Amino acid sequence: MRVLFFLRILIIFSYYFVSINCSYSQENIIKTGDEWFFYDKAESPSENWYKDNVIDHRWSTGITPLGYGDSAIKTEISYGTDSINKIITSYFKKTFYLDDPFKFILYKLNIKKDDGIVVYLNNNEIARIDMPNGKINHNSLATGLIVKGEMEKVIHTIVLSPEDFITGKNTISASVHKATASSVDCIFNIELIGDNNPQLLPQLFKKATLKNMRINSKVNELVSKLEIEKKDLQIELIEQKKGNLKTYLLITGFLFLTTLSVLVFFLFKIRKKEKKLFQNIYDLKEKNKDKDRELMQTSINHYNNQQYLKELKKELEKNISLDAKSMKNKIENIINKLDFNIDYSDSWDNLKYHFNAIHSGFFDKLTKLHPTLSDTEVRHCVFMKLHLQTKEIANILNIDPRSVQASRYRIKKKMNLNESDDLKEYLKSI
Repeated sequence: MRVLFFLRILIIFSYYFVSINCSYSQENIIKTGDEWFFYDKAESPSENWYKDNVIDHRWSTGITPLGYGDSAIKTEISYGTDSINKIITSYFKKTFYLDDPFKFILYKLNIKKDDGIVVYLNNNEIARIDMPNGKINHNSLATGLIVKGEMEKVIHTIVLSPEDFITGKNTISASVHKATASSVDCIFNIELIGDNNPQLLPQLFKKATLKNMRINSKVNELVSKLEIEKKDLQIELIEQKKGNLKTYLLITGFLFLTTLSVLVFFLFKIRKKEKKLFQNIYDLKEKNKDKDRELMQTSINHYNNQQYLKELKKELEKNISLDAKSMKNKIENIINKLDFNIDYSDSWDNLKYHFNAIHSGFFDKLTKLHPTLSDTEVRHCVFMKLHLQTKEIANILNIDPRSVQASRYRIKKKMNLNESDDLKEYLKSI
């Protein structure tokens, strides 16, 4: 407040000091008839067009006033290809140089426009006339329609202070907006005047006061906003702590339930494995019992065979002294008994059963691949699969060893094997 008071005293003192000297200077820095860059395309320029330092090839040049549909126009710009649906926004840009912005007390920016305008100085917005609040874009419409007559002659003056400019290169940019796409005309002209007239000091003071008021308003607004944000942040922190506590409890509960589920799963799996193991043990015991029964039956059969052979031996020894005719009858009787014993013997079936338990599916595969093999040849193949020697096979089949060799030759021929092919290796692969 003390600084503002001294500033007011200084301005009043300067006003009376300068008013003693009646002579003052004025300079047209930008005047009517100066050359400007303008953009009149249907496509929007870049979003930050007024900040771009480089003018590309899409921009054209012309002297002010610029526009269309008015006799005062010096450079006519395009409104597009449709007179009913004209381009809404046209853009203008100009650079100028100031050696010393403080050479003048203030600057007057005289604006003539049709319909609405937004003006930027060195990337900062300095004027918005007949335009809505908020962000302006290529399709933004003016809020007021300028009709032909006295309204078109209105000059809008904006007071600028030396602080608004920079030493050296400065840039003024403007976007002119139509109120409707069917508007018949468009006008743009800007003049910039540097003035040392002391009578304009109240305007500068008013501008500074308004600026300070706006700054104070913005500061108060920011302070209020910060207070609100501070309270919101405190509330958010409290809510976040509550949320963190809830999250912690949820995570803890989830981990507990997950751990419990895993434990239950593993216990169930262990129980299932134990049950399966007990079942396997039970099945093995039952199989062992079955094997024991089979072995016992085999032993009994073997014992019976031995006893039966002993009886045959005794009967042969008893009848060895008989005459040839009686002997022949006795031998035929013994052969019939042997045939009966052989026919009802299940030794081969038992062998097949145990063989299949070890070599599952061998018989089915062998008969499917080679259906022409006889039962004796199938038995021959089984004995070879069991790695029995030729002599052993001959004894089991009660044939000469040379007959075993001949049988192998016939088997290979039925299987379409070459002489060089090993029958044992082939049977291993089945």
